[in-house]
Amino acid sequence: MKRIPAYFLFLLLSINTVNSQVPKKRLPQNINVPTYSHIFPSLSGDGNQMIYLTNYTNSDGFETRYTYKTGAEIWADPEPIPSINKPGLDHIGSFCLSHDGNFVVFSSRRSHGIGNYDIWISEKIGNNWSRPVNPGKPLNSQGHEGNPSLSADGKTMYFMRCESMGKTKKNNCRLFVSHKISATRWSEPEALPDYINTGHETTPRIQADNKTLVFASGRSGGKGMLDLYTSTLDRNTWSKPVPLSFLNTDQNDEFVTIPARGDIIYFSGSYRDNYNIFKAIIPEKFRPQKVLMLTGTVSYDDGQKPSEDIFIRAYDLSTGDVYATSKLKQNDDSFTIFLTEGTSYDISAFPQKGGYTYFSKIYDLNDMLIAHKEELPVSLSALKSGMSMALSNIRYDDYSSVLNSDSNIEIKRIKGFLQKNPDIRIEIGAFIDQVYTDSIPTNDLTEVIADTIFCELEKIDEFMLEYSIDSLQTLADFEEDRTDSMNQNLDTLYSEIDSMELENNEILAYNNDSTAIGFLDELDSAIITPKDSLLAVGFELFEEDDINEIYYKINYTYHNDRTQKQAEALMNKLIEAGVPSDLLEAKGYGDDWTEDRAEEERNYWIELKIFKR
Repeated sequence: MKRIPAYFLFLLLSINTVNSQVPKKRLPQNINVPTYSHIFPSLSGDGNQMIYLTNYTNSDGFETRYTYKTGAEIWADPEPIPSINKPGLDHIGSFCLSHDGNFVVFSSRRSHGIGNYDIWISEKIGNNWSRPVNPGKPLNSQGHEGNPSLSADGKTMYFMRCESMGKTKKNNCRLFVSHKISATRWSEPEALPDYINTGHETTPRIQADNKTLVFASGRSGGKGMLDLYTSTLDRNTWSKPVPLSFLNTDQNDEFVTIPARGDIIYFSGSYRDNYNIFKAIIPEKFRPQKVLMLTGTVSYDDGQKPSEDIFIRAYDLSTGDVYATSKLKQNDDSFTIFLTEGTSYDISAFPQKGGYTYFSKIYDLNDMLIAHKEELPVSLSALKSGMSMALSNIRYDDYSSVLNSDSNIEIKRIKGFLQKNPDIRIEIGAFIDQVYTDSIPTNDLTEVIADTIFCELEKIDEFMLEYSIDSLQTLADFEEDRTDSMNQNLDTLYSEIDSMELENNEILAYNNDSTAIGFLDELDSAIITPKDSLLAVGFELFEEDDINEIYYKINYTYHNDRTQKQAEALMNKLIEAGVPSDLLEAKGYGDDWTEDRAEEERNYWIELKIFKR
């Protein structure tokens, strides 16, 4: 076994040994190389990138390594990060990978710092990591800052400030938060509440929901020297910390990482006289809020490369505030946005230089079932006269031409689009997937549900009907005229059909005077006709039991074509917002469309037609 320097012994003896409180699984051997120690993992939000410390090196001590997934449970061979790693100067265990995997934040006392241990930031550019940058004051101070964690939106930094720090030790630490106010500046850090900062708190890790904070604390009542706790931010107030009892042990429990899905936790644990990296399932009650991780790429249809002037923004529609922003990096057309459950979001990709269409979409996460990752490819088109751009974020109140508040951000976006492209004017085209004839003539545009029709079908004993039909068919094959036996069988079958209590005059038509073969032809058609006829005209199954099936159909009353008024309503809103009226034209197309862009929650849509001025 490789000899471990003495100054690491305290560190290793104090980390989480993880008893059998939760089932755990070791990561593969190219990560957990036998007879060496591997500690302090930090994963990206999608769980596909990881940095960690290992003493499987060509020199004494530990160094930071980077790896990424190449399969469901397969990791690439880890590589050192020489541009970041300064083993003699860095605070061990402080390295934290951002949720989007594009940044590493850590604590070091390398040269050109502000105080002793400072926070430093390195950015991933292609396959390399940039030279670390010190964010300066007031994020860093003359004292000691350590174990930073960057929020998923990149706008908030959580970290600890300590009275004293060394390479492996820290004393009397408290947790702080700072907010990004520009590309290079951070706000004056604020201490978290006293019921979180009880005396010695370390290693804050903000989760992808931007609300759940996991941290270590030496407060009384714990199982060991340091235990793990979680607290949730709700309306600017942190909840009372709750211990992670499923993971805490009688040792120091401090360094953990949780990808955005929120159901798996990674940690260090003892294994055959060394330390390995494990993962375990998080019990439901300890999981962060569910998150949608949107990852995508932006492309131009003319082959040009999207540049860093493309902004990806997410607005919280319940407040109208910007929730998250991502900017494409130079020579990188990808983006990542994290959206937390419980509200709806307006997402857009908007070119700042003009000359191209933009993209927008609404995501409703009010009833999110599971946390997951979703790909969102975005293709933007070069502007040409006569082209159309479909918008899905313009919404009207139900059954009307009144724009609802979810449209406000898109209205501002259309105005910005016209400002970025002063050489164009637009026609606002409103479409509906189908125009229904109004059953109640009126000038009112209100669309209502008029009534619901129910139809009850009595189930048929299929075996009995098949037996009866087969028997009658056999008789008909041998007897041209009716016999007493055949008439008796027909009377029985008529009685069975009458007992179905169908709408015989409308749905099941037959003639009592038919010949045997003629009747069977009619009956064979009738058996499949009632249900199929109902389904063909839009009826749906409402409920059923052993005897009956009940079908229903909702009758809508559309007041013919409201698309003209919808187009005019949007035009008027844009004029109110300051758009010159000579740049706008409104036209309702009804159901005269080439591609149906209706969605489940709405049967209409807006298209902007571009014209050169």
